[in-house]
Formats: sequence, structure tokens, C-alpha cells
Amino acid sequence: MPIEYTNRRKEKYYLKTAPTKTGKTQYCVVKNIKKMNPVELVDEIPPGFEFYEEPKDARVYFRKIPVYNISDEEVEIIDSVMKKHETVSDYIIDKGVNDITIFISNPGDVFSYGDEIVPWFREGLYFYRRYEDGLKFVKTGKKYSAQRFCYLGSVDDWITMESSEDLRYLAEKYCYHIDKESLYDFGRGW
Repeated sequence: MPIEYTNRRKEKYYLKTAPTKTGKTQYCVVKNIKKMNPVELVDEIPPGFEFYEEPKDARVYFRKIPVYNISDEEVEIIDSVMKKHETVSDYIIDKGVNDITIFISNPGDVFSYGDEIVPWFREGLYFYRRYEDGLKFVKTGKKYSAQRFCYLGSVDDWITMESSEDLRYLAEKYCYHIDKESLYDFGRGW
């Protein structure tokens, strides 16, 4: 039975092998296995690899598992603060090598019509919503930096709002602002 991964849009992905020019094996993610040679499909995930789902648009990749400097406990701190959030309930937390990024959806994109949308259509729209990165907590040594994206033409990059050794303090201070204009009041050094 081939390995199967289902993303949040309920699309199924499979893993296949293909030889490289040097004779080594590379792994590829495919959606349609009807045209595939069954011998190319993989039955087991090789050790040290994983499926990775892109938070923004649910694209699926197969990658080598990175060596994380972020622990599951640190991710849990961010998640526990976000669970208390009054206006954001639809979010994805992505654990990076040295950072934790919170992606939020814009409910206005999908649900702006209120109850006029029939339930099956509303559910379909949910699967195709996009997520945008709202906040990032970067770990450097024992310090964390709360960062937001700066959209000024001269910057267009993540900027640090505050640094601290206390991740919970930063999360409680900045996660509240993730879906508000007030987030852009932080980190203005100009």
C-alpha cells in the first residue's frame, strides 16, 4: 500500500521514487497515481524524512527532517496563548529551525456573506482559504525576538519589535495584536 498524505484541503498526495543522473534515489510527491508505475510508489517513509504542508496554501513537500532549535514546549507556549485569543480562532503554528511563525486566515475573505452561504459551499471555501504569516518568534541563543513583517518599500522584511528571554511574555504581549492594526504600531524606530 503506497504511503499517502492528506492535506487540509483533503487532497491526497503520494510518494514516489525516481533515479537521479548519478544513480541515487530521489523522492517526489505526486497527486495522480493512476498513471504511475506501482514499482515507483513508496510503501514506507524513509528514516529522517517527512511530509511538510506549506501553511500559506497547503502545498505538500517531502523533505529531510530539519534539526530544530525550537522545542515542542516552546511551540506549546505560543499555542496556549493563541487559544485564549478572542478574535482569532483559525490559525496555524509553523515550527521552523530557529523560529515559530503564526499564520492566520482572513475570515472576511470567505465568510463575509454571513448566513446567506449554504453550508456545503461554506465548507468548501474553508478548505481553499489562504493563510498569511502574522507574527514570528525567532530564537537566538537564549533570547527570543518578536517580529512582524514591515511592508514599507524600503524595508519589506521582518522587523524586531522586542527581544526577551521570556517567550511567554512576548507571546502574551504581541499575539493579542496579530489581527489588528495596532500590531503595526510596534517596531517603529523611524
